[in-house]
Amino acid sequence: MRAGVCLLIVVFSAGQAFSAPRSAPVRARVAELQQFLEEEQASRASDGDLAQKLAGVELSEQLTESRLAALKAQLGVGEMTATELDLLADMSASLRPPAGEMSADPPPDAARSQGMIRAAENFAAATLKNLPDFLATRTTQSFADVPIVVEHSKAQSGMHPIGTYTAEVGFRSGLEFSRESGGVAERGGTRRVSLPGLSSAGEFGPVLATVLRDSSRGTTAWSYWQKGSAGSIAVFRYDVPKQDAHYHIDICCAKNPDTKEEMSYHGTPAYGGFVSIDPATGDVLRVTIDAEIPDWNPPPRFGLLVSYGEVEISGKSLICPLRSAVTLRSSWIDEKRPWHDTRVNDVAFAHYRRFGTTAKVVPSAAGR
Repeated sequence: MRAGVCLLIVVFSAGQAFSAPRSAPVRARVAELQQFLEEEQASRASDGDLAQKLAGVELSEQLTESRLAALKAQLGVGEMTATELDLLADMSASLRPPAGEMSADPPPDAARSQGMIRAAENFAAATLKNLPDFLATRTTQSFADVPIVVEHSKAQSGMHPIGTYTAEVGFRSGLEFSRESGGVAERGGTRRVSLPGLSSAGEFGPVLATVLRDSSRGTTAWSYWQKGSAGSIAVFRYDVPKQDAHYHIDICCAKNPDTKEEMSYHGTPAYGGFVSIDPATGDVLRVTIDAEIPDWNPPPRFGLLVSYGEVEISGKSLICPLRSAVTLRSSWIDEKRPWHDTRVNDVAFAHYRRFGTTAKVVPSAAGR
């Protein structure tokens, strides 16, 4: 006899769902997030209260940059709420956007798909590797949601800021460097991650070059057309198996969910993600990386987003990174309930300018 299924349908507002007591993040679609924000704005909720409620939300769809900008502009949210929305966008970067933000245009045929992928490879090889020497200001805001002890019991802290720092980064003779750390990422190198606190490098070419090189040995398939301000954007899904992976991740130190001990990971795990391409030019507009750290149960999940756009350097318009985000999520069972450790770095690149020196010849007094 087939087992019956009984459905209980309950209607309630988005605000009730977001505000209800919870032991795990509240999952929501982007439309539900917008409804919640509208309800809170109508009730004149304070910026701090609204931000605190958003700190426990996890999206099931991608909050795109265009939708994020529209929400901020239409609702006039406060600074703390805007920051929480930025974090939701960062943490949903590896998801598909809502159906309404994907174009209904038919997918490209195999020849056109391959042409766009080759154009993206040329973009990474020619455009990014041949950037002129320049400097930029890199501002990193770090956030975390970690278990804390409250009156002899644990609770999730909610996403909150843990620090902001600024560094001068640049690109010279094909190499990326940071004046703060003195370190140089060699051509073709990748990024490193460390805990507590995350760090990233390689946005000016190595990350994209590694992804496109690895994905050519793995699998790359058409995913969807995404609506953009200047037309449809082509989005491809790629997956790279462990044996073909060259994207290096270093983690030190995270809690092993089995032993509760602090452990490190240094390696090149299997990974996948999305590459967004301008179909007219082959310019890569966005790349994501999503990887599980092996040998832990459940495995920590690592994510990276890099968004590219036009910047002006010495009167020339060039495609460079505008922002990036790195996330690391781990979880374990303790006291018969799940606990989560989520860390996010939100990075913005600005103040691009040409790297160079000026010299002035001053005749000596003896030559007069």
